[in-house]
Amino acid sequence: MAESVPQPPDYILHRWQAARAELKKLKADALLVNYFPDVSWLTGFEGDDSWALLTSDHVWLVSDFRYAEQIARECPWVHAIMRKKRISEEVVKICRKQKIHTLALQEESLTMRQLAAVREVIKPAGIRLKPVLEILVKLRNIKDSHEIKLIEQAVTIAEHGFEALKAHLKAGQTENEIAGLLVYEMRRRGASNASFDPIVAAGANGSLPHYRPGAVKLQANSALLVDWGAIFNGYRSDLTRMVFLGDPPRKIREIYQIVLESQEAAIAAIKPGAAGKKIDKIARDIITRAGFGKAFGHSLGHGVGRDIHEQLSLSQRSDVILKPGMVVTVEPGIYLPGIGGVRIEDDILVTETGCRVLSSIPKTLNSAWL
Repeated sequence: MAESVPQPPDYILHRWQAARAELKKLKADALLVNYFPDVSWLTGFEGDDSWALLTSDHVWLVSDFRYAEQIARECPWVHAIMRKKRISEEVVKICRKQKIHTLALQEESLTMRQLAAVREVIKPAGIRLKPVLEILVKLRNIKDSHEIKLIEQAVTIAEHGFEALKAHLKAGQTENEIAGLLVYEMRRRGASNASFDPIVAAGANGSLPHYRPGAVKLQANSALLVDWGAIFNGYRSDLTRMVFLGDPPRKIREIYQIVLESQEAAIAAIKPGAAGKKIDKIARDIITRAGFGKAFGHSLGHGVGRDIHEQLSLSQRSDVILKPGMVVTVEPGIYLPGIGGVRIEDDILVTETGCRVLSSIPKTLNSAWL
């Protein structure tokens, strides 16, 4: 028998119940979780390099000495094993003690090397492996109230960091300098880090949707595209705004209004039961009718939470039907090589009756000017 551990908070307990319901459908005795955002979601542990094992009556966390104290602080409700051997060997040891005969494991996240290591130690133990796809990812699509509060805080930190950044922007700063300042402003406000390396694209570089900031300097009478987010207690935000230093090119001002209309129309259509591909089409049709359909080549949005890009997709190929508790980005864009680009992005919570925009930074054309 495993030692007694404290009862987890309700939101963790509900996650265990949901995961165990899926485990029962799989007709497996345990689920091995190695994708770390899933490990964190299941246990509350914010460290790294650890696997979780869920059974019908226990949750095990296999880690090592580096995280012993952190686990005791963050998730005392798990059965913690500080491994001295390979992580796969410790998992097998638990499986033998718990008389586990069928072990489900995350097919989408195990590397070939990890899978080989598990198979190597599982086979002599007589345990049957059952690879499964996206069991916890699908559960994570629906955010509970605890998660929503953390995402809201991540949004707030990102917004305050951006407003602080704008107060320091001036011609002559490099994209790298601006990106570094933005991360600093978010971290000093409570972010553990940026959600991803910020995209800071000056002038014509804005036409590259996933541009990496470099030594290019911000010029007077130009546009700056900033795509950024903050991590707070493991949850992420993802926003994009334009900043105009002086008078940007006329074409940038023209496409800004189109992108804004496209985004607002898509957000207005978000509600439970709406299809992801329909939301994408609403935004895309507006841009296409304006003559810029070929300049909007990426999907309209994606899920956001513990991952910056979660399974949910608002795209032309999406099969997602929106449900309350889902959090998605809405980020249409128009990209004109040699001129620049415009993208506007917000984080949206699907509610019981429609949706709620979690971000509040103004996005009218006038608000883009410094």
